[in-house]
Amino acid sequence: MYVDPRNHTTATLYGDDAAMPAVPAGRTSGAAPVYPAGSVIALVTWAQRDDPHWFGARIPDAPQSVEFVQVAPAGEGSRYRRFAGPGLSEVRPTADAAALRTSFVLSLSPAWLP
Repeated sequence: MYVDPRNHTTATLYGDDAAMPAVPAGRTSGAAPVYPAGSVIALVTWAQRDDPHWFGARIPDAPQSVEFVQVAPAGEGSRYRRFAGPGLSEVRPTADAAALRTSFVLSLSPAWLP
């Protein structure tokens, strides 16, 4: 989970059941997990809005984008898909942009919530 105050966005990383064993409970290092082939990781980014119940606070508003990475076996390229804008329509990035975003999503370390 991260907040980008410059762009006024909040993002959360999600993983499917196949991805969860790569994230051991009680992990203390900040290193990104190595997900097994077939895992699907999703990064959801929301615009922020003022919280009407707490002065100065910002909370998630409408989703801006949803990015999916399906982890491929070693030696193959992972599959990247992005949905953005009103109605979250699919966006087809260039191969370079997809590779950059795939690397970014897979480099994120999950947040631990109590």
